[in-house]
Amino acid sequence: MGKAISNTSPGYKIVKQDSGVGSDIVGGVCRGLLVGTAGTATIVDADGNTCTDIPLQAGYNPIQVRKITSLGTASNIWALW
Repeated sequence: MGKAISNTSPGYKIVKQDSGVGSDIVGGVCRGLLVGTAGTATIVDADGNTCTDIPLQAGYNPIQVRKITSLGTASNIWALW
């Protein structure tokens, strides 16, 4: 199981992910995703499971993500720690 990351305090770092799709998120598993345009994406979660066409809402998505393997219709994605 992935390392639990607290969602009770504000994030301390954000990194844009659109240009790094397909690579592990630099900085390791993030605590959530900030999404500018709602849509879908294929991600690898903290435990290494590939999740295809995950619906992402615009704004904060409290899911721990290791990798964004491909973008569907979501865009302007930022990893949050």
